Amino acid sequence: MSRWLKFICIAILPATLISCSKQKNPGTSTLCGTAELNSGSWLRLVRIDTAAYIPVDSVKPGKDGNFCLKLKPGMAGFYLLQDGDKTLVPVVIHPGDSISAFLRYDSVSISGGREAGFFDQYRKLLLAGESVADSLGAVLSLARDMDDYETIRHSTDSAWEILLQRTRDRGVEYLRQHKDFLSLILVINSKVQQTYVFDQTTDSAWLFVADSLLAANHSGNPHVKAYHSRVGAMRKSFSDESHAREAMKPGRTVPGITLPGTDGKNIFLSTAENKLTLVYFWSAADAPSRKANHELKALYDKYRERGFGVYAVSLDQYTDRWKAAVNLDKLWWVNVNDIKEMNSVVAKQWFVQKLPVFVLTDSKGKIVERFISVSSLEQRLVKAFGY
Repeated sequence: MSRWLKFICIAILPATLISCSKQKNPGTSTLCGTAELNSGSWLRLVRIDTAAYIPVDSVKPGKDGNFCLKLKPGMAGFYLLQDGDKTLVPVVIHPGDSISAFLRYDSVSISGGREAGFFDQYRKLLLAGESVADSLGAVLSLARDMDDYETIRHSTDSAWEILLQRTRDRGVEYLRQHKDFLSLILVINSKVQQTYVFDQTTDSAWLFVADSLLAANHSGNPHVKAYHSRVGAMRKSFSDESHAREAMKPGRTVPGITLPGTDGKNIFLSTAENKLTLVYFWSAADAPSRKANHELKALYDKYRERGFGVYAVSLDQYTDRWKAAVNLDKLWWVNVNDIKEMNSVVAKQWFVQKLPVFVLTDSKGKIVERFISVSSLEQRLVKAFGY
């Protein structure tokens, strides 16, 4: 019951006060509104569990398009509003929420509730970002055969970085203004296209802040428990990486590597022929590695003529899978493979505990710096070679 409804009830007769208090179960939440969809299908509300999707209510809008979905959530949670099998929008619902929705063919607007309306504004920001990103991609695609392609690519890359930074700033503002919201999880995990707004490495401090706030305000929530477990694994990974960095400080001589290439012949790690050589540990079966392949390829194409080389060590048990990934991802640098995977001597010597790992070396075989993200590596290459 809103504070204004309480005021109205208390201001009138006691008998009416009793009636008002019974008008709505404080644990009942409603999602009501108008649908201009003309689909003829039922609207469904589905709860997102940590391991499943559970339908909680469904309704067919009336001839006037009006509808009302009801539920009794035991705690705050995440839900999907669906038109038949099509998901329209995610909604954050608390016990006792009264949420309004306006559904049109090309847009959905959510207002009210403790969090629902606030998160919907952030969701619309992400959608606007998607639109801008699509436009940038279209511009770059059309410019591929133009003489000034590199200039246009530089411009679109800069616009993309500005877009991500602005979206991240809005996310930080959301965290600061709504410290007790469960939707911090959705904001901290948000994406523009396939890129996380908050990078796990460079923005880890905000992931930790969100974890602390969620634990303080929603300690029993299963989504919070799952997020806390993920952050715990991140903390351990960072601790392991800190130990690895200590063991492989800049200036130390790199351990030697001799492993078979794609033709089966051994290839030695040689850093003398390049100004900087990246020793890159990855796996064909590791999704972050495959994503890093595409990002690293762009850097390799950009800097190889200026003295940048890559010696890529795949930790794959199955060589056929590794070779297929090399061809599919078009990795035309030095490629070798260790079938002993993370248990190999090489992985232990280079302190590889989680993939991917990037170790930049100089022409004298000395460690320059160790990285766990392509973005951090790129900053170092810009410093060494210029843009």
